[in-house]
Amino acid sequence: MAEWTRHTPWRQGHLLPTEAGEAIARTVARTWDDNSLAIVATHDCDLAQTPDKEPNVEVLFGTRISTLHGACTHAKSPRTLHLPFGGPQPLLVEFIGSNKERVSKDLLCDFNPIMEYVLAPSELNTLQMWLASRYRRSAFPDEFERRLRAQKLDDKISAAVKKHGELITAVFFDVDEGGEITRSGQDDVYTLDIYLLHQDGSAAEFAADEAKNTIIDKFKKLHDTAGKWRDIELRYIESLSEHTLTYAHFKLLKKWRLDHVSLSTTPQQPVTP
Repeated sequence: MAEWTRHTPWRQGHLLPTEAGEAIARTVARTWDDNSLAIVATHDCDLAQTPDKEPNVEVLFGTRISTLHGACTHAKSPRTLHLPFGGPQPLLVEFIGSNKERVSKDLLCDFNPIMEYVLAPSELNTLQMWLASRYRRSAFPDEFERRLRAQKLDDKISAAVKKHGELITAVFFDVDEGGEITRSGQDDVYTLDIYLLHQDGSAAEFAADEAKNTIIDKFKKLHDTAGKWRDIELRYIESLSEHTLTYAHFKLLKKWRLDHVSLSTTPQQPVTP
């Protein structure tokens, strides 16, 4: 058996050969078929450590798919991730957050990664964000989430964004300018600013503007007959390019995931990368 050293060829995001995937699947009692594959989820720094310091490696199991679903790209959902791998043929893969196993590095020692198909740097960054999302989540107040759900605005925002797939890369909320305020009654409204982050290009800008107008229209139902806001005031909504959002502004916002779960519910809350 080969020995694991700091010069291991394995890196985060590397695909396992079929033989390695099958061997690990048997070890952890997972099903493996012709559509199965697996990648390394462990960070490069931990992979470089010898087994006496870092004895295990995390392996993420996935399934080949025919198309990418826009709601599952760009780490929009912390449960499911769709990723394209670069290579001689299209390779699209679905990963589920719970399909991750920790195994001994000894199981990988005798194998080398598949280098024919690799993740582009941007997709590797997406994978890292998605892996971290299960541990770093920005939760919104329970009452705010309850009001969104009561009017089905969570579903309507999701539908407006999902329609445009990968063109809209993120949705950010600013609730009460970041304040921790307890609201009570319809007249005690939350203020909400929404930012729709989109890719560069006119098609993405058009898509984000269309989603923005749809969301504005859906929030109109929160006006009473006198034009006064109830429950939530949509104070501001803007679509902007990924290259326009500054880091300083980004730090003030909370990313809203398309599975929008509140503080008191499980298993997951919205995520900030």
